[in-house]
Amino acid sequence: MKGLFKILALEDRKADYQLCKRQVLKHYPEALLTWAADEQEFREKIAWAEYDLVISDYHLPGYNGLEALLYVKEHYPCLPFIFLTGDLNNEEESASAILSGANGYVLKNNLKQLHEHIDKVMAEAGKKRAARDENLAIKSANRFALQKAIGLLEQADDFSTREQIIDLLKGYQTLS
Repeated sequence: MKGLFKILALEDRKADYQLCKRQVLKHYPEALLTWAADEQEFREKIAWAEYDLVISDYHLPGYNGLEALLYVKEHYPCLPFIFLTGDLNNEEESASAILSGANGYVLKNNLKQLHEHIDKVMAEAGKKRAARDENLAIKSANRFALQKAIGLLEQADDFSTREQIIDLLKGYQTLS
């Protein structure tokens, strides 16, 4: 990854956050990590910047990573999310996390593998972003073409189906 890489880390234990930060900076020296220790800090700090990634513990006092994930997916749907947790061995918890939109999880005792998961998740996010941008560009070009066609038709001499064509194009324009 090139350039500034902004990560929001949700972790209730400062020592675990420091271990995560050390591991991230080892592989991504340009990373900027922001630490949130609880729900209030998380919701406050996620609004501070446009983050590239969220790394979250699963079990937090009074809050859990799944709630944080659901919040991210609702408010920042394109933001990648990885769980970094001490125990996500329960198959039900793991399945729930993945099915709710997490991009993966790493157990804290496998912290050295975190960068591999980050690389994979960020590559996938880059592809999704590129596809989304391409889709937006196509929609924008289509809207422009429709507007141009409507303008040309409105300036054209009258013919029997002119108004019907304009109405059809305007109807299609509101759909896109």
